[in-house]
Order: sequence, then C-alpha cells, then structure tokens
Amino acid sequence: MSAYVTAAVRHQLAMDGLAEIVAAYEAEHEPLSEAEVQAAQSELFGDAPAPYASNDSAA
Repeated sequence: MSAYVTAAVRHQLAMDGLAEIVAAYEAEHEPLSEAEVQAAQSELFGDAPAPYASNDSAA
C-alpha cells in the first residue's frame, strides 16, 4: 500500500473516531452549537476555511 493511501486511511479512521466522540457527547448532552463547532475549527485549523464549508459569496 502506498504511503498516500496509508495516510488517507489513517486520516479517515481518525475522522471516524472523532465523529463517534462527538455523537457520544451529543447523546449525553445537547448538540453542539454552530458557534462551538466554529470555535473548534478555528482552534484546530486557524482562520483557514474548512474544506467542506460553503462559500455563499463566491457567486
């Protein structure tokens, strides 16, 4: 397996684990607010937009 594929699989497993952690938290508490999600994204990725974020001003 190439290093690229190995890294991609590791990344996906990490994201799957994160999704499980968030789901468990939200099941016990309330869903995360948009502000909480944005704060976490800023802490993790800085001011760069998330790769999946929509850009409504691109039109």
